[in-house]
Amino acid sequence: MIWVTCFVASFILVYLLMPIFIRLMEKYKILDSSGGRKIHKGYTAHMGGVVIFVSFAVALFSCILQLISEINIWQLLAFLTLLSIVVILGVRDDMNSLSPWTKLFCEIAIGFLFCCLDIRLYSFYGLFGVGELPLVISYILTIAFIIVVCNAYNLIDGIDGQAGTQALATFIFLSLLISYQISQKELLSHDTFFASSTFWLTVYIAIIGSIGGFLIFNWQPAKIFMGDTGSLFIGTLIAISILMAMNYNGENPVRLCDFQIKSNILVFPMFFFLPLADTLRVFVARMRRGKSPFSADKTHIHHFLLRTGFSHQKTTITTFITQIIIAIVSVFIAFLISDLYYIIYIIFMWVAYVFVLRYTVQRKISKIKHDL
Repeated sequence: MIWVTCFVASFILVYLLMPIFIRLMEKYKILDSSGGRKIHKGYTAHMGGVVIFVSFAVALFSCILQLISEINIWQLLAFLTLLSIVVILGVRDDMNSLSPWTKLFCEIAIGFLFCCLDIRLYSFYGLFGVGELPLVISYILTIAFIIVVCNAYNLIDGIDGQAGTQALATFIFLSLLISYQISQKELLSHDTFFASSTFWLTVYIAIIGSIGGFLIFNWQPAKIFMGDTGSLFIGTLIAISILMAMNYNGENPVRLCDFQIKSNILVFPMFFFLPLADTLRVFVARMRRGKSPFSADKTHIHHFLLRTGFSHQKTTITTFITQIIIAIVSVFIAFLISDLYYIIYIIFMWVAYVFVLRYTVQRKISKIKHDL
């Protein structure tokens, strides 16, 4: 019952606070203008990530106090404080864009601080015959993963509703995993406050409620964007959530009847496959054209689908359903093959994604030209 309350609280808070926030943004003319690579028209309020975070933090804090008897209040406050720093960094970036190097340095610092809270990848759990990771390697891999996920999430935030729905897909599947861990009443062997599966399920439910409330205002035509404030915050939360999910399943593999999941860790990035795969595809395409992989263009999946005549809504729904299907298939495959073979599956899925996207778009555009 408390988790239902957590979801409802975060959802209602966003629903009530967002209109007030939008009016403030419009009053002080803190608006995102169209032009350049931006698809929207006119001026739209942004930095909606502030309201998402505030609602998430209030719901999480109030519900965690009721769920966990032996709570470490200082570690909980440190967790929320670190996320608030991420939000402040996003606000600064939205108000006056940070240079790529400054932003990278900040993301490295954020990743390091999460590692200091012991929120990191502890082990490879048998992948390549590797178990517990040396502390330095653990820190490096964790920081690198946070940087990759944050930037992939930021790049997928190109049209109304898409970033929010992609995050929803990820957190819904993660919450299903953690629900299993709670049913088994198992904790991680690392003796920290963040070893509690109850804590992480509450995190997922709180953010699902907040994003759900935000999508009401972000659906086409959007009244507000989450901005870098939201994409940096949610991207960071996705990264650390996937890493902790790897730890949970690595130590206590999910079982379904007589079947045990064999892919201890690699199945979980597949819950965020579309943003990661599309970012890699775009980077490879840019380098093949002799350009920097970080150069700006309009070659992401939403740009392609919009060119075929899809609306923002249809594009968002298509990418959301695609991610859901990929996640379901990936979970099924994870019960059949180990992590070593799962690498081959991930490569196959990326190649298939690139081919299907290119074939579908080219065929659709050719049909449109023929009809004209």
